Amino acid sequence: MRRHGLITRQQPPPSSSDGRSHEDLGPQLNTIFWLLASLATFFLALRFYCKLQRGRHLWWDDYVLAASWISLVVSASTTSACVALGYGKNLYDMNPDNLPTMPFIAVFAGFFSVLAAAWSKTSFALTLLRLSQAWVMKAVIWFIIVTVNAILGTAMLFMWIKCRPFAKIWDGSLEGWCIDPANIVILYQWSAGWSGGADCLLALMPWAILYRMQRTLDIKERVGIGIAMSMGVVAGAASFVKLAMLPNLTGTDSVAVTVWGSAEGAITIIAASIPVLRGLLRCEGDHSAGQFDTNDQYRLNTTSSQSFSAVPRKGDRLGVGTYAA
Repeated sequence: MRRHGLITRQQPPPSSSDGRSHEDLGPQLNTIFWLLASLATFFLALRFYCKLQRGRHLWWDDYVLAASWISLVVSASTTSACVALGYGKNLYDMNPDNLPTMPFIAVFAGFFSVLAAAWSKTSFALTLLRLSQAWVMKAVIWFIIVTVNAILGTAMLFMWIKCRPFAKIWDGSLEGWCIDPANIVILYQWSAGWSGGADCLLALMPWAILYRMQRTLDIKERVGIGIAMSMGVVAGAASFVKLAMLPNLTGTDSVAVTVWGSAEGAITIIAASIPVLRGLLRCEGDHSAGQFDTNDQYRLNTTSSQSFSAVPRKGDRLGVGTYAA
């Protein structure tokens, strides 16, 4: 029987009395992936809309975040293709004619999932880099950017070079050799651990930046902006959950790892875009920023960070109290 370009065999219906699990997590996996991708799309579009509506130019952090979103959508699409080929079922319930096609596509899905996480963190780090003035903080941010891309990049590289010949990565029946899977899991755990640690560090940095803005922002404004810019800690939590689940890479247990891997990138994109909501909800008046009376106000107004707006204070020259990006 030929279906969708693949030759398939008629499979007898699974028996619930054979003592084995026949659960299919594919539909749930599809739902979660596309829900996360849709939310990331919504918040990213909201970020761009408010920036352009306020007359702000896009900067490198915007372009990198857009590239991260593209990677997330590619990951969701290839994961859906895997689900159509049986991913989400136990191996004994999969159609053997769809192997090794499904594992081959799964490598792409995992690669772009990690790429989305790496680039989304890089985008937020670039935002903080433009806001920062102290050289120590800039050095720390550059350290995070370099190490996150190096460590996650190494994990992505080993997805493709862990076996010889190359095709043995997705076709275990071929003659050849592969790196011990236990060592690959350790590498993935290190990358997930540092990815989560980087999220936590990046979530703390806005508070250090805002602490220096006491003259231009009151405590309520600083706390509000700090909370909005620290939502990346949720992505860090997703990384740590994935780290704990990585040893479970067999059968349907691998689905949970896949979900948390996708959640990491999607949540980071959302977290990097959430601060725009404050500006969107409070954007009033014309699109011009007026004059600036402090360096802090200028940085917040010209940074490519998400849009913010503060209530004008009495005494501000030319009504400067609104800042946006």
